[in-house]
Amino acid sequence: MSTESQSKCQQMIQDLFLKYENNEYMLQRIQVHIVNCLPNTLEMELINHEKRVCRNIFLTNEQQIFIQVFLQKNLYYYLSYNNCFYEYNGINYSIVKEDDIIHKLLSSISKDRVLLEWKYKTKIHIIKLIKERSLFNSIPEADTIQSVLNVLYPSVFVSKNHAKYFLNVIGDNLLKKNQHLIFMVSPYMKKIVNELEFIVSDGLGINNITQNFMTKYHESHSYDKCRVINMNENFAKSLWVDVLKRNVINLICVAVHYSKRYENSDNFLENKATEELKKYVHYIKNSTPQTLINDFCNKYIIKTDNSSAEMEWKNLHFLWKQFLSDNQYPNMIYSNTLKQLMKEKYSYCEERDVFLNITSKFLPIQSDFIKFWNTVITLHETQTSDTFDNEMEIDELCGLFRAWAKNGDNLMTNGNITEENVLKILKHFFPSIEIIEDKYILNITSIIWNKITDINLYFSHYIKDKLKDYNVALISFDDMYKYYYKYCNENSLKFVVSKRYFVKYIYFTYPDYIVYEKFIKVELLL
Repeated sequence: MSTESQSKCQQMIQDLFLKYENNEYMLQRIQVHIVNCLPNTLEMELINHEKRVCRNIFLTNEQQIFIQVFLQKNLYYYLSYNNCFYEYNGINYSIVKEDDIIHKLLSSISKDRVLLEWKYKTKIHIIKLIKERSLFNSIPEADTIQSVLNVLYPSVFVSKNHAKYFLNVIGDNLLKKNQHLIFMVSPYMKKIVNELEFIVSDGLGINNITQNFMTKYHESHSYDKCRVINMNENFAKSLWVDVLKRNVINLICVAVHYSKRYENSDNFLENKATEELKKYVHYIKNSTPQTLINDFCNKYIIKTDNSSAEMEWKNLHFLWKQFLSDNQYPNMIYSNTLKQLMKEKYSYCEERDVFLNITSKFLPIQSDFIKFWNTVITLHETQTSDTFDNEMEIDELCGLFRAWAKNGDNLMTNGNITEENVLKILKHFFPSIEIIEDKYILNITSIIWNKITDINLYFSHYIKDKLKDYNVALISFDDMYKYYYKYCNENSLKFVVSKRYFVKYIYFTYPDYIVYEKFIKVELLL
């Protein structure tokens, strides 16, 4: 005890004696309390204090052990972005309510019983510790990492390395790394990552994780800062959305884990990626406009001494787009710049807007299809409410082209063409036509296949014969289409309209016959 404290005690006793100096009884009581009571009281105080200290040490140790065990057995995490708690079971991450954590925590304390008197104190401390344990500091198990990679490969990305690189990039963005980099992607992939952005923003409260994914090059972008990412574009966006909703937390946690493990996406490329992936991602970084043009020309352009060989600018521009699409490269050169660079490389006729003495092995299918379109297809004005909306599907157009090419003269191809190529040709050379969902071309008809004529012949010569023996009051659209399909086979018709078109025509032609939305009254057709 300090000298000051002793002085205070001594002063207090002296003050008491002075206060009661004329009161014999009180002076005796002061003596009794000091001599007889105070030593015993202090002894008990000491014993109780030592017991409390031992008890606190015991409970503190028990609390520490309980907390360690509880948090190890129950992997709870927290995100301040959305004020949500998460639980990890070693395979999947999931959102968990704070009330559920507290219930499990208090139940465990009650079951253990040792910490009952510190029950709520322990609860407050553990919740505080969980809030300090960020979801982004969790380390996913191998099963979780593998499940995320299985989601991304082979359905979305062409290799596991591509998938890992994509995850690294997303992890970098979540942790605000490499924000100076620009990741060039196709328009379709941009739609895919936008869905990821939306779901992460809506579910986790984290925004702008794909803000540096871009589909178009801008002059302000340095080639050195550009990276290229590609994906399997046959993967349906609707499936991707469904996959994300079920796996987004796993995906985000694995992405952050990769970013921390490899430091950043560039380090991953340098130390873990295959040379093929590294070369592809760095294609723009290691290029200049001139090297890009040279690569394109080496693969798509043939220089010839034939004076009659020439290529219109619009065809050359299409080949450039084809080159980018085939290699899944973004367009890093503006159209005017491209044309100027090509003028420097090849002879050019300004008056006719053609490049001289060049050709391409990729031109025949394009030229033949344009010839087919101009010969066979008729484009109509936008339909009014009292006229039927004629349309044709891309795959039907491919079939017509093959049939036309088979009987055509002076063609350079056999008519084999993909739907993807048809779509690219139409969008480039016929930008005014209306295409819905990249599948339906509106307001066109063909001189070699009249869909409406086929359907009307079916109704007038076939369906009535069948309906004579149809002993019910209604016939469904499904049955009518089945009969139509059979009619086409029996009459060796080369082309069959889709069920969508067939039903659409029924709704337009026989609106008064339709009942219950998908049935026609039989008596009205006879």
